[in-house]
Amino acid sequence: MKVLVLDTNTLLRFLLDDVLSQTKEIRKKIELAKLGKIKLVVPQIVVFEIVYALTKEYGFKIEEVIGVLRRLLINKDLQIQDEDIFEQTLRIFSKKLSLADCFIYFFAKKNNAELFTFDKNLQKAFRATSL
Repeated sequence: MKVLVLDTNTLLRFLLDDVLSQTKEIRKKIELAKLGKIKLVVPQIVVFEIVYALTKEYGFKIEEVIGVLRRLLINKDLQIQDEDIFEQTLRIFSKKLSLADCFIYFFAKKNNAELFTFDKNLQKAFRATSL
């Protein structure tokens, strides 16, 4: 089976529906994935880049970004690297901690590791949060 790795721009076109020709192209690929003809893979870095682009370049609020990320995570035609960690991360990200910090915490937790950080805000947030 053919495997396609999607980049940030491809997913932004799909999510924003702002460049018609490109949106049509990615929708065709998603339809092929739905039919089991191809596999679409999203590296975890793409998720972080989407958050950056939506907040910094498109002016989305965090709540809107969370909605967009949830749309991606429930789309079973996309195989998102570390999807399980992102699902947990979104619970805490909505409390205004950075996506990266939340991801790192849950990555450590998934791997039965302790989070080692000098970031006082991160230490405080996770001590105060029952996860």
